Amino acid sequence: MKFDRTLVFGDFHGDLDIMLSSMAKKGLIRYDGEIKAVIKLISENEFEAMVIPQAQPVRMIFLGDYLDRYHFGYHIIQFLDKIRWENFGIHPIFFMGNHDLINFHFFINPFEISEIYHGCGHSKCDTLSYINNMGLHDSLESFKALHGDEIVKKQIEFYETGRIEYQNDFYTLRYEYPQDLSPLAEYRHYTGDDYSNYYNQLVSKLGLDSSLLLENEKLNSHNELSFVLSNLFEKLTSGQKNWWVISTKECRRSMLKLGNFNFFINKDKQEILPIDWRIISLVWRHHYGDFFRRTRFIHNEDNTVFVHGGLSPLAMMDPLVFGNQYDPRHDTFLPDFSLKDVVERSNRLMAQIVENALNDYSFRRMNGAEVVDQIGYWRGVARGFPTFGGPIWSDFNYLQDCLKKDERIRLLYKRFKEATGIERVICGHTPFKFEDKPEVRFLMSGEFQAIGLEYLCVDNACSIAYSVDSRLNGIEIDRDGKILDIGEILFD
Repeated sequence: MKFDRTLVFGDFHGDLDIMLSSMAKKGLIRYDGEIKAVIKLISENEFEAMVIPQAQPVRMIFLGDYLDRYHFGYHIIQFLDKIRWENFGIHPIFFMGNHDLINFHFFINPFEISEIYHGCGHSKCDTLSYINNMGLHDSLESFKALHGDEIVKKQIEFYETGRIEYQNDFYTLRYEYPQDLSPLAEYRHYTGDDYSNYYNQLVSKLGLDSSLLLENEKLNSHNELSFVLSNLFEKLTSGQKNWWVISTKECRRSMLKLGNFNFFINKDKQEILPIDWRIISLVWRHHYGDFFRRTRFIHNEDNTVFVHGGLSPLAMMDPLVFGNQYDPRHDTFLPDFSLKDVVERSNRLMAQIVENALNDYSFRRMNGAEVVDQIGYWRGVARGFPTFGGPIWSDFNYLQDCLKKDERIRLLYKRFKEATGIERVICGHTPFKFEDKPEVRFLMSGEFQAIGLEYLCVDNACSIAYSVDSRLNGIEIDRDGKILDIGEILFD
C-alpha cells in the first residue's frame, strides 16, 4: 500500500498530553488540551471519537519508549492499543523501546529482576539501582491508577478463598496458598499515621508467635511498614517462595520505590492490602500482553529502516538482526541480501521470544527477552552511553562518534547501504534539545551523510520529564519521501 503521509513519533515517556498534542498537530486526532477529560475517557475506554478519519491512507509509526519517567505511560499504551486505527485510514506500527522492554522484563517476572544483565560486569544491586532510576516507578503508578481496583478485587478473592484462577487462551491456570491468609483480606484498617496497630493485629489474627509483635516500636512510614511486612511474609513462607518480596535483603535500598509498590495503602479509607506480585503480573499480562505482541523490533518501507535505538555495528553482525547475511571473512554482506526477509525474520524471532515469555507463569527465572535487549555494557562505560548496544539500545551520539573515528565502521555501513539499497534510517531513543529552537523535530547525522546515508533521530526530549518547556514531537514524510518538518544536521 502506498501511503499519502508517513508520520513518525519518538519517545513520549509517559507524557500523554504532549503525545495527544503532537498527534493533533498532525491531524490524526481532536484534542483541546483537557488532559483530565481524556484520562477519564481512557479509564472508560471511550475515546475513539477523538480520531479524525483520513481521506488518504496514512502510516503512523511510534518508535517506542511510551513508558517511564512521567506519570501516564500505561495511559499512552491504552490509548494507542484500543483504537481501531485502520477504520479511520490510519495504519499503525508500534515499536518496543528500551524502557518498554524493562517494563516487560519486570512485569513478566518481578521476582527475578535482579538477574537481568547479570554477567555484564555489574553487581545485582547496581543493576537494580539503575533500573530504579530509569523511572519505572512512574509507570507502576500509571498502571495502578488504571487497574488498582481490579488488582485489589482479585487479591481479596485470593486471600479469602486461598486460590485464584487465570484464564489463558488455551487453558485455566490456578494458584493456591498453602495456609489460611484470609485475615489479610479481613483486617485492613489502620489508624492515623501509625501502622503499628495494623501490623500487630495482623500478627495476632494470623496466629503467629507473639514474639513477632511490635511492643515499643512505632511504624510511621510506608517504607517502615513494607520492611516489617516483608520480614513477616518471609516467616510465613519459610521454605517456599515469598510472593510479596522482589528484592534481596542486601539490595532493598536499591529499589525502594519498586519494592514497596505492592503494599497498597488507601489513605482515604485508611486501609492496607499487601499484594501478591503474581496478581500484579497476571493483571498486566491480561491488559498489555497483546500490545507487546504487536510491537516491532525493526521495520522497513521502501528505502527506509525504522528502529527504536538505531543500527549499531553490533546489529550488523548479530544473527538476531543482520548477522546471518554478514560475511566476516570479507567484512561485507552476502550478494543475495534480502532486507525484507531479514527484517521479517528478526521480528518473527522477537515475537516468539515475547510469546514464550507471556506464556511462562512459573516465575522461576528471567524470560528469554534479554536476548532481544542486547544492552552491551550498559550505561556508564563509554561517555555515559551503552557501548554499541542492539537496535533497542544503540545510541545516536556514540554511534556518530565511532563512525568519525573508525574507517572500518564507515566501510561497514557503506557496504550495508550497497547491499540493501537503504537510503535512510530513522530512530528515537537518544534525547536532544535546542533551547533556542523548540521547532526542531529531528537530528541528522553529518557523519552518516558523508557516506550517503540519511541517519535521523526524532527524540527531541519532548516529555515533561526532561523539560517543563512544551515542545511537540513527530515528523511528517510525504508520499515522495520528503521530510516536511524542521531538522538540524549534527557533526560530532
